[in-house]
Amino acid sequence: MTNKILQDVWDKLGGDDQNLPPTLADKALAARLSDNSLELVPGESSAYFEVTVTNQSDRLASFQLEILAAGNDPLASAHWYTLAPKVSSIKPPGDTTIFQITLTDTPIPGFFGWVSLTVRVFSLELKAEERQVLRLKVSPPEGAVPLKLELLTPILRSRPGRAVRIPVRVYNLAQLTVGALIRCDGLPAAWFPQDVEQAIDILPQQWTTTEFLVTLPSLAEAIARPLPLIVQAEVPGSAPAIAEGRLDILPVGRLAFRPPEPNRALLPRQWPWQRKQEPAPATYQLTFENASNLDPRVAIALESETAEELEWTVTPPETPLLPGTDQVKTLSVRSRRPWFGPTRTHRLEAQARLSDERVGKTVPECRTLELEVAPVMPHWLAILGGLGLLWLLWLLSWLNPGSPLFGHRAAVNSVQFDGLGETLISGSNDQTARLWQRSGFVRPLKNPGLGRVAQAEKAIRVTRYRPRDNDRLAIGLENGEIQVWDLLQDEQTLSLVAPEQRDDRVLDLLFSPDAQTLFSSHGSGTVIRWSLAPASILQNDNRLLQTETFPFAAYALAGIGPDQAVLAIAGRYNSLEMWNWRTGRRNPVIYPEGGQDDYITSLATSETQPYWLAVADNQGQITLLDLRDCISGAENCRVMDSWVANPDGEAIRAIALTRRGCYLASVGDAGDVKLWPLSRGRRHSRYAAGETLASLPTKLNSVDIRVRQNRLWVVSGADDTRVRLHRTRLPATDCR
Repeated sequence: MTNKILQDVWDKLGGDDQNLPPTLADKALAARLSDNSLELVPGESSAYFEVTVTNQSDRLASFQLEILAAGNDPLASAHWYTLAPKVSSIKPPGDTTIFQITLTDTPIPGFFGWVSLTVRVFSLELKAEERQVLRLKVSPPEGAVPLKLELLTPILRSRPGRAVRIPVRVYNLAQLTVGALIRCDGLPAAWFPQDVEQAIDILPQQWTTTEFLVTLPSLAEAIARPLPLIVQAEVPGSAPAIAEGRLDILPVGRLAFRPPEPNRALLPRQWPWQRKQEPAPATYQLTFENASNLDPRVAIALESETAEELEWTVTPPETPLLPGTDQVKTLSVRSRRPWFGPTRTHRLEAQARLSDERVGKTVPECRTLELEVAPVMPHWLAILGGLGLLWLLWLLSWLNPGSPLFGHRAAVNSVQFDGLGETLISGSNDQTARLWQRSGFVRPLKNPGLGRVAQAEKAIRVTRYRPRDNDRLAIGLENGEIQVWDLLQDEQTLSLVAPEQRDDRVLDLLFSPDAQTLFSSHGSGTVIRWSLAPASILQNDNRLLQTETFPFAAYALAGIGPDQAVLAIAGRYNSLEMWNWRTGRRNPVIYPEGGQDDYITSLATSETQPYWLAVADNQGQITLLDLRDCISGAENCRVMDSWVANPDGEAIRAIALTRRGCYLASVGDAGDVKLWPLSRGRRHSRYAAGETLASLPTKLNSVDIRVRQNRLWVVSGADDTRVRLHRTRLPATDCR
């Protein structure tokens, strides 16, 4: 049967029995080409041929066909020809199938010339195949030059600010050297420091390598993303060869979450005492800084343990954050105020959520916010009222130096200890004289003030204790009046005013040792001796005993000698005179002459050294004089020591000596309370610069000093309405 079929096929092909191939009887299939040689011009004309396949087996079978080209990648798709049918239908023995093939492109990319094609016909059912060879001439289009182009590194990666090299190689398939134009597209032209095009010559059938240099810009311009690389190689008149790749810009940098402004808010934002239970929301400004080359979308997620009590919104909700820019989001938080209870503090964690986290999360990832919600009626309102009451009590108590009920309300002009140093008296421009206890200044819970003991109608310039029992007080007023007050009865007992001295302010007062006489000095230069004897022994109730007028404002008085029959009077023009009020004799004391703005402001004497006189002036000078030899006027007074107490020349307003003359205290416009230890009428060598007990930001007008309990106590009166007590240990001196 098989041999008969083969014979019939051979007969149809026009063969004769003598030329019958000896192996024909063994073939399962036979294939015949319509042409053995073809020509193809890619892009202009195609080549067509047919393959006739005969089933020479004794079984049913289907047939398939493929074309192979020498030099072609067998794994590549056969895009250079078309075939119909792809697979034949099942054919009975002796039947034929005709395959139609059209060649549309060169089988070897970029190749022109002769190429051998192998037509392979096979059957899966018969497990047989046959191969036929076809010669194909591939001719280039008129004027075309074939090039082959490759990217040596198809995928490149780099970071902003760095240089990238793009290596390219081109193969010339032609037989002649050609000049080609290589161009790199897909990237901004500004990134190429040289050019996006290069002209090169390529030898025939040779590879030529070149490269393009790209410099990536800064973070803001080089956003992290893949960019296409398209390289074209073109010879004029020919279709370009194209190679494609990719440049991946890597993500770098960071995104910062700045501290919120504010990080703590209060509801209600203003006037917490308002009784609105739903106040306006608290707002926070959340700022994000993009120092990377990403453009993520930023969203805010809030977490709080008390989230059920809060409502919040974020505007704008989620927007891109461009590289190199800042973005501010406003967080608004609402909460209902409780009616009672303490202020409620809510802690919120604001977390930044990024749509692109290739450089990580924000730094830091979250920020802590606090929201304080004040109650409508807080329970501590009563406590606050109690604290307010305590504050009011303190404000009005002796613990407050500025209390209007305790202490003076205007400048203090005069202070003086009593004889024992246990109490002291002060006089002020507020027209009052006040009594103080020394122990109250050193015991915090003890009131130093004992109250007001005198109320005048004019400012009090000077206050003096009666020297024996300290039960009477003499005060000198701005209008020239002198008042004597009984401290035991708390009442005024005398008012002394010379008819011609009205409105002649009293500058100083001095009691005689027996307390029966009072001396007063006035701004006009008048010094008056007054009698304090009981009214029953006065004639005509006239208490003015003696008047003496000096050519200068008499600022200070001091008694000289054991019986104080001689007074030292000092004042304007740096004038200093001694006056024996018993004999009427006056002796000037030599002192540096001054102008109309120069004053001796204070005099001080010592009980055990009655002939020593301390003198202070408004030029900052302190002088210690021994008047024993000059009290009669026969000799000049001996200067024991003299020094500038205030180097800046600020005025000394008051000085005071201790009972034995061992220590001198001074105050003045500089605000310093100074102590000067003395030895034999001179400054002690160890304390030549004095010892500062206090430096105050106010002018000091008056001072007094006492020794008590192995300590020195110095009281001062100041322009700031304060009476202050300063204490210190006794400096070691040889004064006894």
